[in-house]
Amino acid sequence: MNANTATIRQLRTDFRSVKRSIEQHGEVVVTDHGEPAYVIKLLPAPAKKRRPLPDYYARLRKRQPKGLSAESTRQFWEEERR
Repeated sequence: MNANTATIRQLRTDFRSVKRSIEQHGEVVVTDHGEPAYVIKLLPAPAKKRRPLPDYYARLRKRQPKGLSAESTRQFWEEERR
């Protein structure tokens, strides 16, 4: 096997070395009976999508109880004094 060629038999029996060659050179030409027949290329890595970070403050505000109005506070304390 040259640096960038492999035979079909090598693909079956020694795929690890063919894979290493693909990773090093980017592509490998596969020969069938000494004639170039196929090209195996390394696929580009897909771009990773970043999830947006959660808005923790908005979640906290949503889950916290609402404050009492001045009138509700006054009624609460009047009931507590009784």
